[in-house]
Amino acid sequence: MRRRYSTNDTPGLRYLEDEELENPLLVVEEFFDAIDLELFRQELRLFFALAFNNLAYKNGKMYEPSRQASVHQRLTRFLEMAWLVLKNERIDLQIKQDDPLFQTNGMWRRGGFIEVDKRMKDDKMKYCRVLADEEVNNVRMVFERLFEYQSLSAWQDELDMVLFYSLCDIPMADECENGHNSFPMHEHLEKLLECIHVVHELRVKGDEGWKVLPVDVTFQNKDYQFFPPGLIMSIFRQQELIPVL
Repeated sequence: MRRRYSTNDTPGLRYLEDEELENPLLVVEEFFDAIDLELFRQELRLFFALAFNNLAYKNGKMYEPSRQASVHQRLTRFLEMAWLVLKNERIDLQIKQDDPLFQTNGMWRRGGFIEVDKRMKDDKMKYCRVLADEEVNNVRMVFERLFEYQSLSAWQDELDMVLFYSLCDIPMADECENGHNSFPMHEHLEKLLECIHVVHELRVKGDEGWKVLPVDVTFQNKDYQFFPPGLIMSIFRQQELIPVL
């Protein structure tokens, strides 16, 4: 684990590589290349259950201790990605009304309960079972609430404690005074996980050229079978490639 230099305004970022600091959406791409979202949802639940339960409960579960460290690292990466996205107004993650991903029918009423059946029938958003419609349409709302609940540094510290107690015989609530925070933290993190899915659909799968297209190139269509000469040469220059003549 590494911790970068931290100031009052800029917390230490532990797990992001340099290119992810420049483009935090790479964290989303890496996650979906490595693991299934629903499997990770189960691992998230187990991570908290192990930390807040006793030895008898843990002995009844089959799990790999090393896997808890992996869950901790991925959750921290998600939080650091969300913090960077909020600091970068150029990263547009809002779903427009004319986009097929835009949600209007997933709620019984504004601010009410989610109609999981309708969500499950939506091929793209079937994994979003705790996000409200407006949160799917603008994941920045979720990111803002994460850090209104507690700072990034506080999230990092709390997850360190959850990891420690998930591997101990003693429940976290027996030695710490924050046992009542377990459910709110889990709820925020499950919403964050679903936001990762939304971003993947919107910006990674939905825009095939999002990572390689140079920022100074403008284009009028998204036909990625057609690369005009100017665009090709811009990519060569950006990637420091040598054209084969």
